Amino acid sequence: MLSEQDHNVALLCLAEEYPLLEVIQEGTMLMCRFQSDEEWCHFSHNSTHSFIKSFFRQYNRGQYVVISDDKVFDQVQQDHRKAWSIACYRLFQDDDHSLQEYPGLQIIRPEHLQVVYDNSKYQQFLSLEYLNMRLQLGGGFCIERDGQPVAWAMTHDDGSVGMLHVLDQYRGLGYARLLVLAMSGEVRKINRPVFAHIEPVNFPSLNLFRSLGFEVRSKVTWAFFK
Repeated sequence: MLSEQDHNVALLCLAEEYPLLEVIQEGTMLMCRFQSDEEWCHFSHNSTHSFIKSFFRQYNRGQYVVISDDKVFDQVQQDHRKAWSIACYRLFQDDDHSLQEYPGLQIIRPEHLQVVYDNSKYQQFLSLEYLNMRLQLGGGFCIERDGQPVAWAMTHDDGSVGMLHVLDQYRGLGYARLLVLAMSGEVRKINRPVFAHIEPVNFPSLNLFRSLGFEVRSKVTWAFFK
């Protein structure tokens, strides 16, 4: 069973690094608006449909929201016009699988970020400004060949291990595994829970993370409502 900390891990991590613009509270339910790449409205895990509905009565246009209950999200999207949404499993790694040394890994440098951006399938949700901020706040690792990154991983604004990518011609060499272990170790150094978000249809990533001690414990949906 998830602890309150694990349920609301994104809220806690965002609060450490990004401006908190607004809080709406009803009992133990919270909506926290943070300024990251956009103004994201994160609802606590126990938020009900009625609580979120009351939020939309006050803010009925152009809202980026994060909801961690599938049934509640389904109810919300019936009430409001959705532009897009992405649902992911949230996986946690309890045991320390990190390495003491990272053979062959380099620290990501600012000049690498254009390559990271150009190879992301989530370009519509990224910007170089966002990547630069993540580099400053969370760092990242890469593997270079001929002076250029061919594989990399960083953390997202909510503290999750992510942005993992290996160029096609370098797959199958264990680079992804090494990068996840390295980033997990960096997260542990600052005493944060190690977690990641993976789409349910991304079976290779799910298999990789599970092999490194990650377990699916919840689900979360990001969405933009017009």
